[in-house]
Amino acid sequence: MRRHGKIFSALVLAGLLFPQGVQALTMEPPLPSSCNEAKITLDPLTKVSLYTRCLDGDDQSGIRLEKYQRDKMHFLRANALFELRRYAEALIDYDRFIANQRGGHVWALHQRGLTHQAMGQRQLAAADFNRALQINSDALSVRFDRSQLFAEMGLYQPALEDLHRVTTSSPESAVYANALAWLLATCPDAKIQDGKEAVRFALKAVSIDRNAQYLDTLAAAQARKGDFKQAVKTQQAALDLLRKDKAVQEETIKQFATRLSLYTAGKPYTQHRSE
Repeated sequence: MRRHGKIFSALVLAGLLFPQGVQALTMEPPLPSSCNEAKITLDPLTKVSLYTRCLDGDDQSGIRLEKYQRDKMHFLRANALFELRRYAEALIDYDRFIANQRGGHVWALHQRGLTHQAMGQRQLAAADFNRALQINSDALSVRFDRSQLFAEMGLYQPALEDLHRVTTSSPESAVYANALAWLLATCPDAKIQDGKEAVRFALKAVSIDRNAQYLDTLAAAQARKGDFKQAVKTQQAALDLLRKDKAVQEETIKQFATRLSLYTAGKPYTQHRSE
């Protein structure tokens, strides 16, 4: 089942993630210079190198990390490793950080879940998402990513429940509305399919952000509803927008064109479980 939104979402302000960081600045022990440099740079490869220097003590400043600071640096290095798709290495750092957090840590569990998912370890990913939501049931990004994981696993009813909750909690999110519309329009399970509701949520997404992907979803929803004439018009508009983007892969254009052919023939699009 295709994803609608970026899975890397745990890079939140350090002060929000780590209670120690909320303390008065004068009470915060200084960090080695390599750690401070790592926080500033945008390049994940450079981040990994600097955080490694900091953790290994290979820093000219001679400053030693406090235990909680060391844990925090492992978490931040894990995030950079995740960006680089070095998932096995990221997992080691996430495991270490989470093991030292009393009561758990929502965003670290979320990120470890995403790492397990990227490695094809879906059951472990689900366990991490579940644990994160036990800590904070209102963590919408976690619930959204769990919905996408459930859909990948063929667990369409719980995926639908998660998507309904996030769209209700965040009605102005085009990403959430689009993902719900896509599931309702294209789900392999006929019991989940609902063309009328799919159109409603797809129109919401397009009203917020009119792009090729969301128009593609709207066309699928219209076709599921049985309005093939409108689906053809919408899918053609999606293709026209898509072709204006020089960065789009030819395979994506082919997929959009294939769906257009289906609607022209009066057939809705249904995803295969392996997609």
